[in-house]
Amino acid sequence: MKLRHVALAAAFALAACASASQTTENLPPPPNAAAFAAPPLSAEALLEHTRTLASDAFEGRAPGTNGERLTVDYLSRAFAAAGLQPGVTLPDGTRSWVQETQLSAATLTNTPTLTLSGRDGARAYAYATQFSAWTRRVEPVVNIENAELVFVGYGINAPELGWNDYEGVDVRGKIVVMLINDPDFETGDDRGFGGRAMTYYGRWTYKFEEAGRQGAAGAIIIHETAPASYPWAVIQSSTGSARWDIVRADGGANRAGFEGWITNDVAMETFSRARLDFNQLKARAQTRGFRAVPMNLTGSLRLETQIETRTTANVVGVLPGSQRPNETILYSAHWDHLGRCPPINGDDICNGALDNATGTAALIELARRFHAEGAPERSVAFIGLTAEEQGLLGALYYMQNPIFPARDTVAAINMDGINNAGLTHDIEVVGFGKSEMDDLIVEAARAQGRRVEPDSAPEAGYFYRSDHLHFAQLGIPVLYTSNGIDMVDGGVARGRAVNEAYTANNYHKPSDEVTADWDMSGGAQDLELLYAIGRRLADGEDWPQWRENAEFRAARTASGR
Repeated sequence: MKLRHVALAAAFALAACASASQTTENLPPPPNAAAFAAPPLSAEALLEHTRTLASDAFEGRAPGTNGERLTVDYLSRAFAAAGLQPGVTLPDGTRSWVQETQLSAATLTNTPTLTLSGRDGARAYAYATQFSAWTRRVEPVVNIENAELVFVGYGINAPELGWNDYEGVDVRGKIVVMLINDPDFETGDDRGFGGRAMTYYGRWTYKFEEAGRQGAAGAIIIHETAPASYPWAVIQSSTGSARWDIVRADGGANRAGFEGWITNDVAMETFSRARLDFNQLKARAQTRGFRAVPMNLTGSLRLETQIETRTTANVVGVLPGSQRPNETILYSAHWDHLGRCPPINGDDICNGALDNATGTAALIELARRFHAEGAPERSVAFIGLTAEEQGLLGALYYMQNPIFPARDTVAAINMDGINNAGLTHDIEVVGFGKSEMDDLIVEAARAQGRRVEPDSAPEAGYFYRSDHLHFAQLGIPVLYTSNGIDMVDGGVARGRAVNEAYTANNYHKPSDEVTADWDMSGGAQDLELLYAIGRRLADGEDWPQWRENAEFRAARTASGR
């Protein structure tokens, strides 16, 4: 891997300052004339934007690189050309296209080795191929020496469910070893975690956060492809890259010293060395009342890290409402991707064409469509979010610093990957059943002669893996769709094959590029749905609500909506 990260430095700082002062009137035209010559929401326009954003010139659009500078510039110009106004009001009253977002970036400067020791001696494991590790502490050196390993099942502490994998064990100063997903995944039985549908407790982000709250020195998740929903190569693709976090007042002191993964092969060897039956312990961990198990092994790991504080940016444009401008509908998509990554066949740029240049293109085209159809009664905002790939950090920053008050935000529609394989008879709603947004899309799909299906892979926890999660935590009803799998050309069999091939071959890899077989007609079809829903809300007076059983309902109720 080429560990090449192009810093923002003075060039981006100047660009950010320029963007802050630019208005719709004085921004230069967007740099992709072909996209703007095509009709709004057309397959041609979507493909042109995506081709540009996913080109090698944008270097994979990693935050803190020249690729970010190019992307922020492209989005700002495109929003202006679409007739939007800058969405951010600065302290001096001027308007900006960017919400500056302060993040800390930690880049490894050594190649760490994970050493696990027991009665049979010490064994060392190789970075990237056998384990991955990083720190979210703002410390140049994290050195863990001979810390005890403790297996804590799924690493969940859920008082409202009467479930606590940490009960009766003190893991302060120790390394916790955990399973991915949650206890219902393998059996499908609903023991409080929704059956095979992953809950937030199954997400790796939660598990590391909880390990930190418990005082662990280190936190290791065992990788298994099915419950993780992606292969080891996805984890490997992020090794060596800068690890990002929002700037925290405590400098990350409440996080574990290191967070990371081990391969399934390493895990099996480790449990065997500990004279523990992995399958038996996993079965026990799936039952209420599980108690953590000491592994009679110790772990050592030294991370040497260069810490930088960097300014990245959410890009925000707004079409003000003509009647009720204080009420807002949000459209969002993350503009970032991985940047440079481990090379495959000599290619070390993870271009992120589907993920998520397509969603970024969709933002631009929806803005063009709204403007072309005339000013809505409510305001409509379009937000290109940063650092999604590093843990939804741009959305987290927005949640903590909302531009549009949550109480006055009618709904949010998030786009993370737009159908590039052709027309479908259906469209999937991730998190179907959580809010009244479902009713709106069912009606809009029916008008197209299509149907809405629930998420076909709820066990993957996709609802908790994209930016809309933080809007939901503010109480804002959200809609997040995935492309349908019942394809007009090839039916369900082809739809499943397309999805599986992307996950196995292209997801978070250099091969996620625009190719000759792309067909954005299905993406345009899906976006017509999302436009119809947003337009109805923007020109109406409805306030969609969460369903009774939705975990975000309380936040909305507390806001008075």
